[in-house]
Amino acid sequence: EKREGGKELAQKIKPFMRDEAYDNFLHGERYIKSPTLVSKFIENLPIREIPEPYVVFKPLSAVDLKKEKPQSIIFFVNPDQLSALVVLANYGREGNDNVIIPYAAGCQTIGIYPYEEAKEEKPRGVVGLTDLSARVYVRRQLGDAHYMTFAAPYALFKEMEENVSGSFLERHTWKSLIEK
Repeated sequence: EKREGGKELAQKIKPFMRDEAYDNFLHGERYIKSPTLVSKFIENLPIREIPEPYVVFKPLSAVDLKKEKPQSIIFFVNPDQLSALVVLANYGREGNDNVIIPYAAGCQTIGIYPYEEAKEEKPRGVVGLTDLSARVYVRRQLGDAHYMTFAAPYALFKEMEENVSGSFLERHTWKSLIEK
């Protein structure tokens, strides 16, 4: 509303928005305290040019590994599954910081953060869906408020996959959690 042309733009897009989204457009979501901090937030995002004309999200089973190389593997998980993925990401590595939970939008935690991590020598997993607006959408779309995301850069995914045998996933604690 306060920006030049803001009211006019708001009126043009209003018919295409839910009331809540329109209110957020006018007054902000208020997830960051000030415009200065918003600018700093944006400056710190790992924004980069993507060398491809588009990004494709599809099931791993639909990927032809002879023709395509996934950048990251994204899991929609419940809290127990998230815990297991965090443990598995740290299982064969030194340290305990092989997974991050950045403050970011839902799409950033499955997009630019894992993409950036994939460039690292020891890429880390990225926990997502901590974005409150994304959580509302997920609850509405998936009917379950308990989903989070875990995005593993492809190299980390392969490492985790290789570490399954002999790990906690074969032990009674994990088995007791997955038995319903």
